[in-house]
This record gives sequence, structure tokens and C-alpha cells, in this order.
Amino acid sequence: MAIIDIPLVGQSYHLKDWSIDCQRTVNLYPQVVESGNAPQVSALLPTPGLKKKYELSGRVRGMYSLNDSLLVVAGQKLHIISKSGEMKEIGEVTGINPVYFADNSVQVMIVSNAAYSYTIKSQKLEEVKGAGYFGALDVTFLDSRFIWTVPHSGRFQWSGLLNTETDALSYATAESKSDNLVRTVANNGSLWLIGEKTTEIWGSTGSVDMPFQRMSGAFIPIGCIAERSVSVIGSSLVWLAQSDHGEGQVVLTQGYQVQRISNHAIESEISAYQRISDAYGFAYQENGHAFYIITFPTDKKTWCYDMTTEMWHERSFFNPKTCKNEHHRALSYCFFNGMQLVGDRQNGRIYQLTADSNTDDGLTIIRERITPVINPHSIKMIFDEMEIKAQVGQNSNIEPKIMLDWSDDGGRTWSGVRQSSLGAIGEFGKRIIFRRLGQSYSRVFRLRMTDSGRLVLLGAKARVR
Repeated sequence: MAIIDIPLVGQSYHLKDWSIDCQRTVNLYPQVVESGNAPQVSALLPTPGLKKKYELSGRVRGMYSLNDSLLVVAGQKLHIISKSGEMKEIGEVTGINPVYFADNSVQVMIVSNAAYSYTIKSQKLEEVKGAGYFGALDVTFLDSRFIWTVPHSGRFQWSGLLNTETDALSYATAESKSDNLVRTVANNGSLWLIGEKTTEIWGSTGSVDMPFQRMSGAFIPIGCIAERSVSVIGSSLVWLAQSDHGEGQVVLTQGYQVQRISNHAIESEISAYQRISDAYGFAYQENGHAFYIITFPTDKKTWCYDMTTEMWHERSFFNPKTCKNEHHRALSYCFFNGMQLVGDRQNGRIYQLTADSNTDDGLTIIRERITPVINPHSIKMIFDEMEIKAQVGQNSNIEPKIMLDWSDDGGRTWSGVRQSSLGAIGEFGKRIIFRRLGQSYSRVFRLRMTDSGRLVLLGAKARVR
């Protein structure tokens, strides 16, 4: 008789060759305990749920935070929402795709299939026009000028100082290679020109005629395949990359270089998707973690990278109409009035992304952890019992239950489901033990919860012979 640790805490690392690794972490994320004297090294915490804050008409295409108000493009209308929750419609922003924002403290430039100038003080919205305006795919702001990518070209264009006006001479072309620019992003005082296959960094010159120039040696032979995957995360940028040698890696900038943060399992998963060029992402920070969320809408998958632990997990939305997991509801993101806000990918609802909610606006969140293959050396093991270490006892009237099943063929087929309570109110000493779990040469355990309680997993041990 022996007692072994079951690797219940871990990231998603699901390979096609399941015998190497088949673990999954869905709507849970690893938390490293930093105190040094806790009985567990780490834990799995529940990802935040959604709580509705505002509702508008039309899909939420973008949000932008000003000092005392929130700008929202929903459908084809621009709205302003005050901190007290008052809403006002400003004007029309044409198109159906997500929009980009940047401001100079006087005006906000909004880019959809057209560009708009919103004056903050007068709340006036005007379309950016003129013979010298070449069109825009996005917008950013650096050194008192708006800067945007010119569609289907290697060029970017800029405005005058503290205004949205431009002329036919206010542009430059990426110099390293003739690929089209995908995104132009200001970060750490530099201008990143991210192309389809290459990236180069430009700096400010102080010149009125040519305010930006390429920095010597600041060239990266990696571009971007999904322009909406580009996101600022702390002092870095992150995006879904492609180059002359392949595509589908997620990269993070470090200084003027990039490093790969996706792993073989994530990249194998991405390579099997029907389409990755429509991926979109955003980053946010909460409880000491910096998360980057990337969604592949065609294949209905959402992945999340935690910069703190350098681990990946999956996020999903359970659709009660189809009874299937889909990609997360969040399409757009903004931090406003102390809240992490996300816009719904299908309707006009704006949610607070918060750990105080254990549901997605009242709908079930399925949380799941699949362990790696236990006993990969194929020695027969008899599992007499397994004890789950979890946070038990509730602070509400809900008595959630967790479900356990297992597979002996790498997740192809599963056993019947066993259930156990996480404890009622005040039942803080409850033990979760499952007995008579059969025998196997290569066991995989799966733990799930569909109730609206808070699931915190600390580990597991099994008595085997």
C-alpha cells in the first residue's frame, strides 16, 4: 500500500499524442502560494464570472475610458456613460467590426471603417476627411500626434500636433521589407510597426516634417497574422505571430526583441484550427496576475496566458441552447471606474469581469480539471481511494457538488460520474474522499463543477497498491 500525489493543480497542456500529456484546466487558473510556509505549493482558483453593468442596443464593438466617463460603440452608435451610470447617445460610427480609440486629452480619435474625431469638452463627433487622409485601420498616440496604419500598404500616417488633421505629406513607409503593415502601436515611447512578416521600431525625432524615424538595428523578422490579437500588457506587447517560416506562435516583447510564450500544446491546438487570422485578444491585470486572453471565434476557443505563473488555461462559455462550451463572451475590454469591463460578442451588454460572480450573468460556468496520465510506465495500479484537497464550507445557502470520473484510455472514454458535496455553510472540516476507483495501467482523472459555488482546488492524494 502506498500514498501518491495526484497532479490536480496544473495548466492546460493537451497534446494530440495524449500519452505524453493530456491535462486540461478550464475556467480555473494556477495560483502559486508565495508565503513559503503554506502546506500546498499551489492551487487552482476559479476564473472570474460576468455581472451585467450596462445594456445598449447592438453588439459592443469597443470601449474607451476617459477620466470621468466611458465611450462605447455599440452597433453603429457612439455612447457616453458617466460614472453614475447615465447614458447619452453621441452620434454614428459606421461599420460592424471592432473599433480602435486613442486620445490627446482634447480629442478622441475613433477608427472603424472610417475615422472620427470626438471632442471631449463639447461632446461633438465629426468624421475625419480630406484629400490628404489615406484611410486608417487602427489608431495610436505618441508625442502629441495621432498615428494610424494606412490600409493595404506598408505606410503609416500621422496627424498634426494635438489635432486630428493631416495632409498628403504626413506619412512614412516601413523600410525593412515590403510586407503590408498590420498594426501600428505606441509602446514605451516607441512606435512599433507590426507587419505581416516583420516588425520594426521607430522613435521620435522632434522634427515637424519627419517626426518619426526608424531606430537603427530595431528589426524583428516576425510579424502578425491576426491584427486584433495585438495587445499591450504592462511594458510589453503580445500578439499571434507569423513569419517566413510559419505561423501560430504567441509572442511577447522584451525590450526590442520578442520571445515565444506559447508552448507545443497550444501551438499544436492552434495549427488545427480552421482559421486563426480572425483571432482577437486583450490583456488585464487583477489580484497580482497579468492575463492575456486570446479568442479564436471560428473555432470557438479561448485561451488565457498568465504572465505571473507563465502558464496557460482555457476559458469558455457554456451555451445552454446547444449544451456545449464555446469561446468566452468577451469581445472588447476596458478598465473603468475601478471595474474590469468587457463587451459581449453578440449583444449590447457590458459586463463586469469579477471574482464576485460565480456565473456568467446568471448562466452556468463549467469548471474542469483533467490530470496528466498517472502511471505512464504502465504498471497496474489499484486505486483504493482518493482524497481531494479543496476549500470546503460555504458562506451562502448553496451547497455545491463536484463530480469525479476517470479514463483509462487518455480521455477517449470515461467512467460513470461520482459526486461529492463541497460542504454546507460552516462545514469547514469536511473531507472529500472517493473510494473503490478501480485499477488501471494509465489513469486520467477528471474533476468538474457546474454549481455556482467557489471552487478552489489545492491538490489530491490517492491510496494505491
